[in-house]
Amino acid sequence: MTEITHADQVRNHARWRPGWHAGRIGYAWLLPLADQPGLRKLVNDYQYALRDLPGFDLVPLEWMHILVQEIGFTDEIDESSIEPLLTATRTRLASVLPLTLAFHHALVLPEALSLPAEPQSTVLELRTAVREATAEVIGEPAVPPEPEDIDKHVSLAHSTTDGPAIFAVATLSATPVEPTTAKVSSLSLVKLNRDHSCSEWETIAEVPLGP
Repeated sequence: MTEITHADQVRNHARWRPGWHAGRIGYAWLLPLADQPGLRKLVNDYQYALRDLPGFDLVPLEWMHILVQEIGFTDEIDESSIEPLLTATRTRLASVLPLTLAFHHALVLPEALSLPAEPQSTVLELRTAVREATAEVIGEPAVPPEPEDIDKHVSLAHSTTDGPAIFAVATLSATPVEPTTAKVSSLSLVKLNRDHSCSEWETIAEVPLGP
């Protein structure tokens, strides 16, 4: 299990990333996790403890996910690329077995309270395969990078202010929880928007992991 190292400070998550603005939609690969009962309970236990902590927006259970790889904006990626993208990704993931991810204790990151997925190397290996398939279709220079601090975690809450993390650390540390595992057998291609306090999406297709 990765050692817990909390951030000392948090900053406001609600700011637009490069290229994003209200109403803009992007294609992305992600692992939706709302259907995992053990993870739902773990997240719910933490969120119940966080309900009165100011400075954080809780992420609704229905939008729990791990962002694997952004692809590009819908106004820049030709729709004719979607089928080749699915085909290339199915080919790459045919040799990737379904994932078993463990979730233990929550972590304070600079912009979010999150649950690291273990082993993190499993998520990174999946991301490498997906990135290679995406680059094969749209070209490596066009594939967006992902911030390293968000693509291996499930977010519980996003920070709405700048300030010390000590109260969030204390709340998470004092919350009794039971670790859980999630079994993930497919990857989702989605249309993602960031108009609200958390990412929301419409699923276009799912690609199974394994033969």
